[in-house]
Amino acid sequence: MNTDELRRIVFKAREVFEQHHVHIGKTFFGDFPKYSCGCSADVLSQYLISKGAKNLTYVYGKRKSGSHGWLELDDLIIDITGDQFKDGVEAVYISSNRDFHDQFSPLNKNDKPGVHGVLWDSYNKFKALMEPSS
Repeated sequence: MNTDELRRIVFKAREVFEQHHVHIGKTFFGDFPKYSCGCSADVLSQYLISKGAKNLTYVYGKRKSGSHGWLELDDLIIDITGDQFKDGVEAVYISSNRDFHDQFSPLNKNDKPGVHGVLWDSYNKFKALMEPSS
C-alpha cells in the first residue's frame, strides 16, 4: 500500500466515523472521537489489512491525564482520534513525528491488530460505508 492510498483511506475513515459513528455502533463510537480511540483503531486496522497493509501494529499507552490508542505502519503513526485531547494532534494524523504519542507510556503494542468479537458488526457497517455499492 502506497502513502497516497493510505492517506485516502484514513481521511475517508475519519469522515465516515464523523458522519455515521452512532450508526456504526453507539456503544463504542457514540462520543466519537472521544473515548473511541481503541475501537476506531481496531476497525480501521481491519480495513487497512483487507486493503493489503502489512507491518501494521496497534499501540495503546497511558499518561497522567488518560489513555490513548493508535496504529503504526512501519515508522508512521496513524491516528484518527488524537484531536480528542486539548494538546492532541489534528483529526487525521499520519506522521513519523512522535512528540504527542511518546507522552503515553506503552502498555500494549499488539503485532496482530484487527477486529475482535463484539466489533464485527460495527466493522461490517463501517466497511459498507467505506465501499458503498454503485
